[in-house]
Order: sequence, then C-alpha cells, then structure tokens
Amino acid sequence: MHLIKLRPKNQITLPGKVVALAGLKEGDLLNVSADGTRIVITAQEIRERGAGYTMTDLLGAASGVYDSVEEIDAEIAGSRAE
Repeated sequence: MHLIKLRPKNQITLPGKVVALAGLKEGDLLNVSADGTRIVITAQEIRERGAGYTMTDLLGAASGVYDSVEEIDAEIAGSRAE
C-alpha cells in the first residue's frame, strides 16, 4: 500500500510502481468513483478506431452537426479533394 497526499486543487500523484503494475501510460483515461471513504480509480479502455470499428459505433456521433444529407455529402467531397 502507498500513502499519497491530496494537494491543492484536489490533485494527487500516483506512485510509479502502481502506474507500472497497472500498465498505465501518459494520456490514459481513468474513471474515479467514491464509495463512502473508499476511492476507486479504474483505467478506462478506449477502443481504437480500426478494422473492428463499425459504422454502428458511429451512430449519433455527428447528431446536430449537419443540417442535411447534402451538407454531409459536400463535407465528404471536400475532404476527399484535399
């Protein structure tokens, strides 16, 4: 067990050994929750966009960004031209 100190602005520093054991690296996202006096920090897994990334995963991602299908088509056409 490691003892850490709560710093100004509610900041903490995770001990290097804990970070290494958890396999964390700079930029990883962590979920933080409280259960009474117990604080739980859990690494958040983010799926990388790649072959396993489906269109279903994107449903609603651009909701409210475009006003019409034509506007979406124009954006795509412009991106392809670049």
